[in-house]
Amino acid sequence: MAGTWIFNLLLGLFGFFIVFLLSFTGNTILTTFIRSFITFILFFLIGYIFRWMFAYIKADQGKVKKIANSQPPVQKENEIEQLLNSLSDEEAKKVAQYIRNMLNDQRRT
Repeated sequence: MAGTWIFNLLLGLFGFFIVFLLSFTGNTILTTFIRSFITFILFFLIGYIFRWMFAYIKADQGKVKKIANSQPPVQKENEIEQLLNSLSDEEAKKVAQYIRNMLNDQRRT
């Protein structure tokens, strides 16, 4: 998980003080502390959710980079050439027509 529990603590304290300062003038001290403490717990837990999402996104980007760099471009070109050479003339025409249709559809949108 990205970051540490200190991030959650700071986020919880931030929520605690915001609610405390905003509700101090309109409520009793006990009500203010209860609401601030509930806000602290919620912000603390929300911090875990954000840290988990950040770690998930960061790990997912690492996988994409590994996949993109897994095959060198020369090997990919060789695979394409082998595929094209294995097609008959009729199959090559069908593939070319399919690609043209896809390009035309993409230009229309």
